Amino acid sequence: MEKGSPHRFSMVKAIGIVILLGTAAIMGYAGYAIMKNQSLGFSFLVPHFPTSQPGVVLTDSRSKPFQPDIRLTREGIDLLLDALDEAVRRKDVDGVLRHITHDATITIHLKQGPQQQMALLTRADYRKTLAMSFAFPSANDFTRTHTSVSLASDERSAKVSFKSTETLLQANRAFKTEGEETLVFNIRDGKPMITSLEQTFPGDST
Repeated sequence: MEKGSPHRFSMVKAIGIVILLGTAAIMGYAGYAIMKNQSLGFSFLVPHFPTSQPGVVLTDSRSKPFQPDIRLTREGIDLLLDALDEAVRRKDVDGVLRHITHDATITIHLKQGPQQQMALLTRADYRKTLAMSFAFPSANDFTRTHTSVSLASDERSAKVSFKSTETLLQANRAFKTEGEETLVFNIRDGKPMITSLEQTFPGDST
């Protein structure tokens, strides 16, 4: 194999992840992701108020304050994904993680030729993986394509799938990496949070 080739660079990154996480070999470039600033707030959520029994008024002072039934919308999800794209381009680890629940299921797949490795990460592990991947020089051109959004009938959860590309830089050379990602959003404490994250990285495309 030619010294300094993109394939050699990919393997060096994969070895780094093995040392860091002590698990199956996964590529250090497992850090595309997902999740943006809290400043989005509730601007992309639609409150639904119950309409049954409109004449009933609660007067018990011990009753809990009324909480609107928050729902997800396609427009809101698109805004959230756009914000997450920007967090990845800025290499903002906290901007990605603040929308992932502490008990989220995080699965990373790495395809290297005919071989495929899989690793299950905790949120803490994923933070380290993101920091490692963001440390590699890139053109900051993360691009999301082929986005598919499926809202549940109750509008309280959604499944989002997309592909992504980014240009990595190495010793005055540039090469494209490709990835696929699937996210599951659920309403937690009145806001959308990622409860499941699955990423697949086939290595560089050059």
